[in-house]
Amino acid sequence: MLNKIILLSSLLFFLFGANVFAHSHLEDSTPKNGEIVTESLKAITLTFETVLEPTSSFTLFDENNVSIPLSTVSISGNQLIANVENNLLNGTYNIHWKIIGEDGHPLEGDIPFTNQLPENTTPPEQVETEEFNTDVTTAETKSAADTETVMKEQATEANDPALDKPKIMNYVLPAIIGLIMVLGFGSYWLIFRRKQV
Repeated sequence: MLNKIILLSSLLFFLFGANVFAHSHLEDSTPKNGEIVTESLKAITLTFETVLEPTSSFTLFDENNVSIPLSTVSISGNQLIANVENNLLNGTYNIHWKIIGEDGHPLEGDIPFTNQLPENTTPPEQVETEEFNTDVTTAETKSAADTETVMKEQATEANDPALDKPKIMNYVLPAIIGLIMVLGFGSYWLIFRRKQV
């Protein structure tokens, strides 16, 4: 009897284990998680480990959680691709993706990045006194330094590889179902055996 329960448990473990570990994880992206983009971003590409279902998609949000317009997101095998319609302003952005892989399980995640393009230099306006010009330059330098510090901190916080990983519930639910099935079958078998005795 014990051998049959062990055999059944092993079989269920392998069935559920194969299902759990077959999820389509994010393999690569442009831009990458936590990247500081210094050139104009024309397209966003997300590459996954398996072929994607047609309902898979992603959305680009700015630092105020406002959606940024993209061309239609297209699926090419294991890739999600979209062109960025307008030049992005400097700041932090987040790509929120939702996919369904060949295994049929929905997954979602985030890819934060920072857009930091060099600013065009413009000739300074004429000022009446040199003192006023010095004050303005000092204020601009301080503001630029503060902005750079904030961007570095945000990029450091955003560079979390755990965001690319599927949520824990994707693993826990199949394991719980498998355990319930094993316990239920074992209990039924024991009761049936006692009735026969």
